[in-house]
Amino acid sequence: MNGATGRLLSALGAALTLSLGAASAQENPESAFLTDATRGNIAEVKMGELAQQRGQSEGIRAFGEMLVEDHSKALKESAELAKDLDVVPPALPSAEQTQKHDSLARLQGAEFDQAFAGEMVKAHQETIAKYEKQAQRSDSKVAKLAKDALPMLQAHLAMAQQLERGEQASHDRAH
Repeated sequence: MNGATGRLLSALGAALTLSLGAASAQENPESAFLTDATRGNIAEVKMGELAQQRGQSEGIRAFGEMLVEDHSKALKESAELAKDLDVVPPALPSAEQTQKHDSLARLQGAEFDQAFAGEMVKAHQETIAKYEKQAQRSDSKVAKLAKDALPMLQAHLAMAQQLERGEQASHDRAH
């Protein structure tokens, strides 16, 4: 092996070691939760904006406004904590979240309202389960973030369930 090839292989090996180290840092449970939480907040802000634009009922539009407000605040908190813990926060929602948004964006009127409310019930049920699990995991800053977010998520779920049933959602907040 000549000197240039050896240096190239050494550089590639070092780069691979660094990238694997960064990947493993991102894969610990707290890092994974923060990444997921940040993506979820980005997705909920986008869904809230969509509800404000496409919602037929005042309840859906108001719920969308609340999603934008609450999840923007939660996004800021999760992104700040991620940076404090040397976790690179994602800038976009997941591919699945983007697909759900894009599917809803094709609907309008009452069809949009019903599909949106149903998606918000499902999404918030899944999110609450993840946050409850993380909140019980430890006494860390990440667990505290999860615990502190639960009342907001539970209020969103209750409103989404009311909207899914065709009821006018109560705007009482749990925070």
